[in-house]
Amino acid sequence: MRLKKVIGGITFGAFVCFCFVGPAFGADVPSNEELLNELKQMKRLIEMQGDRIEELEKNMKEQNEGRINELAAEAVSTHMKRKISLLEGIPGGLEIGAGITMVGQGTPNANNASATDGEDSRFDGSYSIDLEVAKTFDDYSMAFIHMEAGQGDTVESELSVFSNVNRDAGESNAHVDITEAWYEHYLFDNQVAITVGKIDATCYIDTNEYVNDECSQFLGHIFRNSAVIDWPDDNAFGGCIYIAPEEVNCIEIEAVYMDEKGDWENLFDNPFIAAQLNFMPAKAFNYDEEMWKGNYRMYFWYNGASHAKVKDADDFERGNIGWGLSCDQMITDVYGIFGRFGWADSTKSDLGYDWSFGGQITGRYWNREEDVVAVAVGQAIPGEEYKDVNEFDEAETHLEAYYSFKVNEHLTLTPDMQVIWEPLGGGTASGKDSDTIFVYGVRGQVDF
Repeated sequence: MRLKKVIGGITFGAFVCFCFVGPAFGADVPSNEELLNELKQMKRLIEMQGDRIEELEKNMKEQNEGRINELAAEAVSTHMKRKISLLEGIPGGLEIGAGITMVGQGTPNANNASATDGEDSRFDGSYSIDLEVAKTFDDYSMAFIHMEAGQGDTVESELSVFSNVNRDAGESNAHVDITEAWYEHYLFDNQVAITVGKIDATCYIDTNEYVNDECSQFLGHIFRNSAVIDWPDDNAFGGCIYIAPEEVNCIEIEAVYMDEKGDWENLFDNPFIAAQLNFMPAKAFNYDEEMWKGNYRMYFWYNGASHAKVKDADDFERGNIGWGLSCDQMITDVYGIFGRFGWADSTKSDLGYDWSFGGQITGRYWNREEDVVAVAVGQAIPGEEYKDVNEFDEAETHLEAYYSFKVNEHLTLTPDMQVIWEPLGGGTASGKDSDTIFVYGVRGQVDF
């Protein structure tokens, strides 16, 4: 703007000088009209150059800011999948991000409504707030803190099911909890990352590109993670090692150790141990990752706490084991599909198996590239021991579909629908027959 004012002043001064001096020139001097036209052309050219300079300065600023974020991202191991996006890095490598998730869900046929007020038709809400602070130390380490608060569980307490409908619900009575707090160190040119502190096992095991974020993807528990995994009681003290060798860049390996009880007592008496191998075919076969990126993960887990046996609740035995698969695959830059399978020791778990699969499409075809339509179906299947001692032993089937509508840079609205057939294997905790459950709702996500 300042450049344009100076240009305008120069042009006006030149015009004044011409008006008084111009007549003294000879006949070969251009006419007033010709000189005015030339001055106008010069003015337009100078203004265009000024606009171009402003555009170049803006592009350079954006490129510099993008490079700052890119360098910060390079210092973070690729296994980190966070609930919200970290904002623009400020000098020193400090990044801060925050998000608010609000969910409203209703059902006309809550099968456990008698546990509250007996009303089968319900519509309840929940909210959660996330604050994340990350500090990178050059290219060799990172510290991370995740604080969270929330209230309400929507209709979850009114449902009797193997796998519930609002994975974001985290009832803390609006008290702020430290969900994660850890230090991560990088070795061998970022080929190895070692993490120690209060960690979340779901960030390292059974991960998936399309079904691993309840704030922006599926809300149902069975789609967020396998229903048969015997996770620790809470986020807890633990460590993780991540290996991504440059020589075999299509392989990632992660191993996790955690205190299963989450109470910071006797840290090594009740371990949760898990390991995951990820194969990335696009890198293995030199495919275009912008079109064909995919992950094929296989994992194993062990929960060392004492478990009551399904057939005899008075008989306790240490240890529960399981394994699973989690796969996601891009099909061009518009479509994506995923699948999961999990198995657990059915002598110590009500569920013996679970599976799920689904897909998503972005809104490119209707000029809404940041919108997403997704659908998934899955089953939680009781183990043989559970079937032997329970009258209700059918597979619980889940269907979920959502449309993620990007309102603006910070707000996303997501209508969501879920259907559950044969909830809790075809019955309820009280032993009564249960109809199919329909759950409708909407999620609002604000990132800033």
